[in-house]
Amino acid sequence: MNTDKIDNGKKNLDQIVKDRRSTRNFSKEIPNEEDLMNILKSCIYAPCGGAELSPEKRKIFVFKQGTENMTKAREIILSQVKKSAKMMNRMLIFLPFLRKKMGTFAKKLKMISENGIPALTDAGYFIVIAEKKGFPPVENQSIAHALENMWLTATDSDIAFQMLTVVGQMSKNDQFMNLLNLKKGDYTLGGCAIGYPQTSVNKPKDFEFEKFIVLMDEV
Repeated sequence: MNTDKIDNGKKNLDQIVKDRRSTRNFSKEIPNEEDLMNILKSCIYAPCGGAELSPEKRKIFVFKQGTENMTKAREIILSQVKKSAKMMNRMLIFLPFLRKKMGTFAKKLKMISENGIPALTDAGYFIVIAEKKGFPPVENQSIAHALENMWLTATDSDIAFQMLTVVGQMSKNDQFMNLLNLKKGDYTLGGCAIGYPQTSVNKPKDFEFEKFIVLMDEV
C-alpha cells in the first residue's frame, strides 16, 4: 500500500513536509490559475499575530511574469540589492574584522547585484505578503506562517517555491512601497517565487531526528 498518497490522489501531510524543497531553477511555464488560487488561499488561512485577520491586516500582491509591474518590481529590487552590495563592500573595507563573519554573504550579494535574481526572471509568479505592523511586533512570525502554508500547498501541487529574503528589505524602499500603494513604515514584507521547476527536485534527506530533540523530562 502506498502511504504517500491519500484516496483523492493528494500526498499526505507527512510526505508533503518531507518533499518540501527550495528551488533555484524555474522553467518559463506559468502555473494554472486554480493551483495559484489554492496557494494564495493557504496564505490567508495562516495564523495571524495580534488583531484578527482582515484584508487591511494582511495583503497579498501577485506579480505575473511578463507583465509591466513584474518588470518594475524586478528593477526596483535589483537596484536595492546593488545599493546593499556597495554598502556591504564599504563596511568590510573600513571594518576588516567582519570579513571572516560576513565575507561569504558579501560575495553572494555582489554576485546577485551583478547577475540579478533568476527567480524574478524565470518563475511564473512573484508573490509579496504585507503584514500590518502592530504591538507586540509579531509580523515576521505571521509572514513566516503564511509562507510556510504556501510552500506546503505548492509542494502538494508539484509547484516549485523559492523564498526571497530580499523582499523583507523592500519595506523601507519608497519606490517599491509606492508600487504596492502602501505607506512606508506601516507594513512588514515577505515574499516568494513560485513556478514549475526546470530540473527535478532532489529527494528528501533522511535525518536522525532523535539527535535534534531534547526531552526535558529525561535531562
